[in-house]
Amino acid sequence: MDKKVLEKLQSRIANIEEVPITAKVLLYSDPGVGKTTAAALSPKPLIINCEGGTLCLNKFKDFHKKLDIQTFRPDSIKELQEIFWYLKSGQHDRQTVVLDSLSEIQRMSMDEILADPKRDDKYDRDTPILQDYGKNTQQLRKLVRAFRDLPTNVVFTCLANERKDETDGSVKIMPELTPKLATDVMGYVDVVGYMFVSEEKGVRKLLTQPKGKYMAKDRSGKLGIGLLEPTMFHVFNKITDGVVEVPEYIDQIIKEVKHNEG
Repeated sequence: MDKKVLEKLQSRIANIEEVPITAKVLLYSDPGVGKTTAAALSPKPLIINCEGGTLCLNKFKDFHKKLDIQTFRPDSIKELQEIFWYLKSGQHDRQTVVLDSLSEIQRMSMDEILADPKRDDKYDRDTPILQDYGKNTQQLRKLVRAFRDLPTNVVFTCLANERKDETDGSVKIMPELTPKLATDVMGYVDVVGYMFVSEEKGVRKLLTQPKGKYMAKDRSGKLGIGLLEPTMFHVFNKITDGVVEVPEYIDQIIKEVKHNEG
């Protein structure tokens, strides 16, 4: 083996205790449940805001300086790719990257595919064909895997969708993406969490183990069945065995938000 290749490989081999622990999370829910809020309450987050849904963050504006939240609003898939390369360069201080949301990114991708002037004019510009879905799925796969591999915590948000299995008639609640892409994305991440509000107590819950028709998983094995009033600070704290600490003001924020909602 070439000496330079050998040295390059050896330089990338590390003892497991030397490898920084980061978490890759897919958080999905119905609209308005609080997934953007939960994702934003994380260490030094950059929220890549594809939905324009950061208005909800104003409810803890008194804590903005402590939370150190940054946002970026991409206008195209090209800008998403550009912000990825910026983050990959390491010339920033962000510890968490939030893509909010994959549902909107998939729609953005499909809109651009349908509007592409190179697309055959014999097909309706408003109706995707099989080839369009293929391009869309492949583009999202590449994008999700690229962001997942950043050396930071990464949180993907997504809307929830009820889907019926045509083979056995069973119904599952899963991320609102095309079926194949939803399955692939759930396989790419460490944690898949379904977030909902408990009907009897109005408490937000994060389900991290599959239950009935709800799809979820926890590769770390440290989150149990789930969390009450979840934030990514709490998720990362458990996954890293306390390396990521939960600031005292996070619980204060949760109490104030619930009080204002009540």
